[in-house]
Amino acid sequence: MSKRGKNKNQLQRGKANKKRIKYILIVVEGQETEYNYFNSLKDDLKLKTTEIQVARASGGSPLDVVEKAKSLLQEKIRLSNKQGNPKYDEVFCVFDQDNQMKKYHQALIEAKNNNIQAITSIPCFEVWFLLHCCNTSSPFSDCKEVCKKLESEFKKLRFLKPKECYEKKNSDWYKILKPKLQNAIDNAEKLEKYQENNRENFNPSTKVHILVKILQNQKHFE
Repeated sequence: MSKRGKNKNQLQRGKANKKRIKYILIVVEGQETEYNYFNSLKDDLKLKTTEIQVARASGGSPLDVVEKAKSLLQEKIRLSNKQGNPKYDEVFCVFDQDNQMKKYHQALIEAKNNNIQAITSIPCFEVWFLLHCCNTSSPFSDCKEVCKKLESEFKKLRFLKPKECYEKKNSDWYKILKPKLQNAIDNAEKLEKYQENNRENFNPSTKVHILVKILQNQKHFE
């Protein structure tokens, strides 16, 4: 009797201690850069109690990214109501401004209205890569200018050979830049504080560090 009761109590404690899986959706633009980066980060973190889905929008505009997230979110809710599948706990959209002002602002409104967190970069995602190398607050005219500066910094740090060009589709950028990840977070936070006093255009800026820290912090719940 007592042995049986002990086993039952152990089973109950096991159920109580079993942590619920957290579901996070990250939707990025159709290019390889962000998709490869967040998948590599996910693989590196090896989270046991957090399931991260990285999805790509078919189009390249900020609004396309939010619409894709809305579609996946609604499908997840439908399956949850029909089959009892888990819903997403958090949804993030990663997109650039990159001179698409109208669609950028529409995307921000749509994201807010649908409880989706917008992880933006101005003018583009490569600002996040650049912050691994240096702290900068000088505005850029477009993404090409960011990439030109990035290429120069990468060559200084020997991430690129003298005659190599920066390739967006390189799937190894997370691994290459990982040793300087904390430097990027620190520089992004400094830039964020600087831009609080420069509210005209937020150029350059990025919120990628916010999402990276959220994913890193899931380790505390393992």
